[in-house]
Amino acid sequence: MVSGLSCREDVIEWLNRLGARVIGLGDVECPQRIRNFKGILGEMDSITATKYMERNNLLFTREGDLSVDFSTPYVIVHEPPFGVGTGLVNGVSIGSLAVRAKILTHRPLLVFHGHSEVQKEVDFEGTRVVSVGLGSLGQFVEYFGNGKYRFIAI
Repeated sequence: MVSGLSCREDVIEWLNRLGARVIGLGDVECPQRIRNFKGILGEMDSITATKYMERNNLLFTREGDLSVDFSTPYVIVHEPPFGVGTGLVNGVSIGSLAVRAKILTHRPLLVFHGHSEVQKEVDFEGTRVVSVGLGSLGQFVEYFGNGKYRFIAI
């Protein structure tokens, strides 16, 4: 999983060498250059990236045990939940009240999010909240299924 990835050739080559599914959690500038990519949109995605993903059916909704609509125990979202402490941009704590409310309503076991420059995990009201970090800094999360994952930093 990756979020906040600029068109850094070295990072994109590293992702492509993995040969695994790459799930974008928003703000991925060059999805057309990443093999086996599917993702959700963030507020910083360009119109070019957005149209490319729409045209090529690369918008992620549900795959395996992951969903964007909180219909599975493991969820991906772009923004961090408000007040949880996993969202940090330029040293400022950020978060979405809407994402927080969905977590409290649906009670998923695990929520992965982008839009943060730190890799961090916390427990929030029985849900594990995981910030995947910033792809442009070489931060990623590898997801194995069934709620199992690991942080990667290159």
